[in-house]
Amino acid sequence: MLVDLLTLNELEPPMGDLGVKPQFSFCRSFWTKPIDGENDAPENRIIHVRNLQMHDNVKIKKLGIRRGKGFHICGSHQDLDWVESLRLWIWQENGWKCCFSKQDIAKTDENTVQWFEFDDLLTNTVILEIRKSGIDGYWPSWNLAMSAFILQGEAPSPPAPRDEKNLVCSQISMDDLPDGFKAQIFDGQVRYLTSQLEVGFYLNRTGFSHLGIDHDGEHRTNINLLKIQPGLFFQGVQLNPVGQQPVAGISLRYDVTGTTSVINNHVLYEINVGDKIQYKMDWQVLSDRLLLDVERHADADIRCWTGSVWMIGFESRAASTQMIGKITKDGQTGGLTVPSLMHVPNFGTLKIESDSPDVFLRSDALRPQDMSTLEIKLGEIPQPEGDYILQKGTFKARIEFSLVKPDISLRKDTPAIVRRAVEKTTFTALTYRPDTATLSNNSISLHCPICMDMWSANTTRIGKLLPDLTANDLLKTSLERWLDGGQGYTSGRLMQDGIVHAAEDEYLMTGAACFLGLADYLESCGTETWVDHYTQAIEKQLQLLKARDIDNDGLIESIYRTGTNGTGQWSTCWWDVISFGWKDAFSNAVLYAALVKLSAQLKRFGKDSLYAGLDDWALKLNSNYFKTFYNPDTGWLAGWRCKDDKLHDHAFLFVNGAAVSYGLVEAKPALEIMQRLWNEFERVGVPDAQYGLPGNLWHIPDHDLADIMQGYPLGFYQNGGRTTSQSRHFINGLYTVGMDVQADELVKQISKGLAEGLVFGGAKSGVDWRYWDDRPSGYEGLLTDQFGVLATILERYKTEMEIKK
Repeated sequence: MLVDLLTLNELEPPMGDLGVKPQFSFCRSFWTKPIDGENDAPENRIIHVRNLQMHDNVKIKKLGIRRGKGFHICGSHQDLDWVESLRLWIWQENGWKCCFSKQDIAKTDENTVQWFEFDDLLTNTVILEIRKSGIDGYWPSWNLAMSAFILQGEAPSPPAPRDEKNLVCSQISMDDLPDGFKAQIFDGQVRYLTSQLEVGFYLNRTGFSHLGIDHDGEHRTNINLLKIQPGLFFQGVQLNPVGQQPVAGISLRYDVTGTTSVINNHVLYEINVGDKIQYKMDWQVLSDRLLLDVERHADADIRCWTGSVWMIGFESRAASTQMIGKITKDGQTGGLTVPSLMHVPNFGTLKIESDSPDVFLRSDALRPQDMSTLEIKLGEIPQPEGDYILQKGTFKARIEFSLVKPDISLRKDTPAIVRRAVEKTTFTALTYRPDTATLSNNSISLHCPICMDMWSANTTRIGKLLPDLTANDLLKTSLERWLDGGQGYTSGRLMQDGIVHAAEDEYLMTGAACFLGLADYLESCGTETWVDHYTQAIEKQLQLLKARDIDNDGLIESIYRTGTNGTGQWSTCWWDVISFGWKDAFSNAVLYAALVKLSAQLKRFGKDSLYAGLDDWALKLNSNYFKTFYNPDTGWLAGWRCKDDKLHDHAFLFVNGAAVSYGLVEAKPALEIMQRLWNEFERVGVPDAQYGLPGNLWHIPDHDLADIMQGYPLGFYQNGGRTTSQSRHFINGLYTVGMDVQADELVKQISKGLAEGLVFGGAKSGVDWRYWDDRPSGYEGLLTDQFGVLATILERYKTEMEIKK
């Protein structure tokens, strides 16, 4: 009997209805370079593959390919993408063999499956590698990899039985703990407590049972940052060989034997991982750091999907833990060199270092599970197929996790609360995802190029993070992903009526924000080599941007989002559930700033063909901006002018602040606008700004909102909710017109919310937005744009930055 091997379920942990339902297939992403027939592909890009790992050989008969879900962009319908190019690899004789490769696969309708038959491919492991897709091009998505394939084969033999072993606790002696330490044995763990750390270790299994850090010593180490779930262990040693069942997995199979010893502030694991690897791991807990001395021995090379010395699974609902480091672009995505920073927003930062060149890290984000992971790897070599060679022989390393802080040198007159806010949020503002090589909404959320201007405002002011890493390096890889065609929220490609178009044609602000971010990067640290490499990509994006000025008035418009009353459309700018459309005042303000700065930088690098016409474009945009958006009835700028030539004005603070601070309004009317808005700000009674500012002072009626936002009162989410997101623009506008007293007061109030961690929290906590009575009205819990105000603070007070312990 033939079955779809990709739908087969593994055994479940026998722990009741946990809803785990593990399968034999899974998805992975890895870096790849162009192959024959991919002459127009980026030099290095991320693709997604569907893997199958059975426990015994099966006969594969045929492969089916169908339309599947593409990269999902909120606010747009779910497009059905299709596979255009693929390779099928099987594991045979301890190596990978490409047994099927096809390019230019025809697009079919939604109900058709294309079949390719094989002569009984005998294997237990398969990689279905999507090289290119119809919509997302050379960056095929996770969604497509998980939905496009049917792999029919003969029904397999039953899976390997459950086999989880325990370690033996051979010694416990805690009579001579360091001063200031507390320790206790309970619930199968040993738990250590200092003023800044609370660390638990399992006694009968490798792994942390508790990890709490509090650099400020405010008694919050009791909050466990780890993902702890019955029947599943996302901690400790991992080994999943290619072509076999897991030896040390997160559930079902854990063939790890040996002993655990607890001697004062040391926890020593001496273990055998199956018959393949021997480990000695000595963890030492100190007052402000952890030390791991590890020795690993293997008699032969092991090809493995996962072979980590130590995995840490983080619970994102406790905090959106993020890794900041220099990424590697070999094999599976998420690789990081050491040293790197493990930052836990609101709690502190651990710097991870090692004395061994054989140590590297890997970070991953698993949003459906509200989890991120960090793996410590020793003596492994990433492979182009996305797996690893765990090398034979003996490898030793010392790995140190030490608490550090950014040391920002600020002016002497900087208020104390502002100093604390800067120290608390500098690392938090760098919301990087190593697995996607870009800054993102947060560490387990979508990458969002529409925020590129905010990222550049921060990274160009923060400076050096590690010996071989600056904040601008994070901006650089984010720009490269966008220029190379990598998709993201508000970016990439969408399809309507069977025609593919750029997502930036709907989200106008994305192109403007990315070019402003590019200009900031070039001004701060751009090199001739880098500009030369990306000249063609920059030119392509400029041409697409220019084409968005549909009526040749210098302002860009969206033909897809018209801003017309009652359409329920999503936005053309960052405020994605307000129906900004057609001529968008916010996107065009950002565009003007981008054109002015980009022209100067392209001239500096001698790119005549790129900057030609940008100055004239900026002048035309400037000459038409004020008269297009000024509302004489209110005395300030409206949010947008819709396709029906009507102004939509709900007292938008960020729109007016951006236009004023970017130089689109002359001095006298600029001051009048900011004074009128400030008067209205006080009249409507906006509360203390410790929770941020509302984007709009007046309630937006349903006819100017996306469908999912309708029916809520003022203060709910983007309809007047208080947030630090985009608050920098209004404050910048106040500074621009000389209203420094008001601006400084807002900065101090917002700094309190940042310094005390009131405005950001764990995933789905909703504290990133607030009603006017302080009740949370958000969703993510932490949004990257919340920290754009840091750029305003650093511009006003910063001198330089270092990192200190």
